[in-house]
Amino acid sequence: MIKAIGAILLASGAALIGISASSELTARVRTLSMFCRALEIMRSEIAEMLSPLEAVLQKLGREMPEPFCSFFSECADEMKRRGDIPFGIIWRKQLTYNTALTLGAREKEELVSLGNVLGRYSADEQRISIERTSRTLESILSVADSDRRRLGGLYTKLGIICGISLVIVFI
Repeated sequence: MIKAIGAILLASGAALIGISASSELTARVRTLSMFCRALEIMRSEIAEMLSPLEAVLQKLGREMPEPFCSFFSECADEMKRRGDIPFGIIWRKQLTYNTALTLGAREKEELVSLGNVLGRYSADEQRISIERTSRTLESILSVADSDRRRLGGLYTKLGIICGISLVIVFI
């Protein structure tokens, strides 16, 4: 009886590791697509409507789903509270400490460089930087989506197979 329970727990644990790896790929794709959407809204608000950055961040904080709404809201709140700190530092801090955003190093680097431009230069220069960052994130998104489609099911299946294999070895 104890062996059967142990075997079930072992197989379940390995399967959950595989499912977790697959869900991380899905979360990364979701994060990248949401940032691309947010950048499009940001571009149109800043370049076409000439909205101030704080108002754009507040709008994104109201319209985006979690965890993105809290990311943008925190940026806007921190900007309002600590107006003496450059926005690039606030943006970098939020990107670094918001662990719910599943971003890789390259994506963070691109977004940090965008944060150094936002609110600092003319609307046209901000638009150009947003468009450049958006193009880069979209190319990263296409690779991440390809990885998710190619590897997502594989990770799940490998987790299940490893769990079954471990059960066979230990029994």
